[in-house]
Amino acid sequence: MERKLRPITDSEFDKVYPKRIIDLSSVHWTPIEIAKIALEWLQVNKKSHVLDIGSGVGKFCIIGATSSEGKFSGVEKRPDLVRIGKKICADKKLENVSFINSDITQIEFNKYNAFYYYNPFCEQIALDDFIDDTITFSHDKYRMYEDYVFSQLEKQPIGTRIVTYCSQRFALPSSYSLKNVSFNGSLALWVKIED
Repeated sequence: MERKLRPITDSEFDKVYPKRIIDLSSVHWTPIEIAKIALEWLQVNKKSHVLDIGSGVGKFCIIGATSSEGKFSGVEKRPDLVRIGKKICADKKLENVSFINSDITQIEFNKYNAFYYYNPFCEQIALDDFIDDTITFSHDKYRMYEDYVFSQLEKQPIGTRIVTYCSQRFALPSSYSLKNVSFNGSLALWVKIED
């Protein structure tokens, strides 16, 4: 039987993480309030398979798995963050979450029907607020990753939904239409309306 996490606040939820992860939470992990709106906008149900692009320690996926019937996959290139997410899911017996330790360019998006994008490649061009020192400063990698996501989203069928958070500079394909905005434009829902 699954044991559900029922967080009231971010600080309560974050207690499942090691201290160094808690210290990064306010900058790098999705706030619960944002996750709940994103899940509503993505219209997550038992047929949903949501890909969290750059999932970190999996907070968005775990919140989704504990508050919906959807299936969640997080892709993250840092193996230590993937291990933390997997451990929490195992401890809580969450069966509708999986984590993939991979570079985004190795992921085919056609397995998923909804997407969450919280500025996953910003560390490639950031001057501070790093998770660790494993990411190198590279405009070329930043552009390559965003271009790959763009090309994969372009191939998705009409009706595909993506929620972006703190990603106002990420340009989606023109086949996606902006359907909702909140938090002064930092949270946005996009839906593919044409091929």
